[in-house]
Amino acid sequence: MNLLKTTILTAACAGTANAWKSVGHLLVARIAHDILETESPDTITKVESILKPMQKDFPTWTTKEGNHPFVECTTYADDIKYKGGSFQSPWHFDDEPYLDEGGTIADFNYTIPPHNNTEAVDAIVNMFNKVSGYKDTYIYKSLISHGPSGHSDIDSISNAMRFLIHYVGDAHQPLHGVTRIDKEYPDGDKGGNMFPLPGHYGANELHAVWDSVIYEFHVNPSLPFSDEDWNTWGIKANQLKEKHALSTLADTKDLNPANWEKETYHYASTIAYAGIKEGEKLPQEYLDVALPIAEK
Repeated sequence: MNLLKTTILTAACAGTANAWKSVGHLLVARIAHDILETESPDTITKVESILKPMQKDFPTWTTKEGNHPFVECTTYADDIKYKGGSFQSPWHFDDEPYLDEGGTIADFNYTIPPHNNTEAVDAIVNMFNKVSGYKDTYIYKSLISHGPSGHSDIDSISNAMRFLIHYVGDAHQPLHGVTRIDKEYPDGDKGGNMFPLPGHYGANELHAVWDSVIYEFHVNPSLPFSDEDWNTWGIKANQLKEKHALSTLADTKDLNPANWEKETYHYASTIAYAGIKEGEKLPQEYLDVALPIAEK
């Protein structure tokens, strides 16, 4: 999940307007928050003002948001999947077929889902920017028609901001951009969710390994943040910034989610499945290659 690059993109989108373990999303948002705190504090104020209606109108849906909602809200899209939020589950992924044994998609019984992460990010950004025709999109209509009973249009926009921050993160987790298709998995392996591995730090399949940033962040912090945890995770976020300097990352200002998907698919198809076998421990050489990709 290109952490640093995702952060810049999250911040940029916010300015105009089960996935990883939650710590991945929280770190992405924290780095974005800290960058914006220096470069554009008004953006943080703007985003948090958009978040407030749901906090006021539906507090039981936002119990994890305390003094740092810009960051804490980023787990919301996962948290509500079983509270009436299942409508947006397909928006976390781009299930691009990866035919690891060759052939063509016509050889298998697989249909690419009609709605995906790329579409959702595009539509929500257009919603915030009031781009002509934004109310005609499937995503917008779904946001308005779903949610807690009695929600207003303002609440829908508040929902949408939480989704946007989360989806931009999902877009950069390689196994959110692929589904492996072969004779064993003609319907796809759901981005490595069906690729079994020996359990380690609670991850027993490939998708979960990448969710945990190759085991590096395998413990979720409690939310809302205590003052101590806010400071602790701020240090971790800063360490990532120092380890992967922005000057070493390409295309950090590319705001086209279709291009993010191409990059995500590239990492998934060339690295995430490379040199590993189902049911076997991931070799150290794989971990050494995968970890820097997951952190960036």
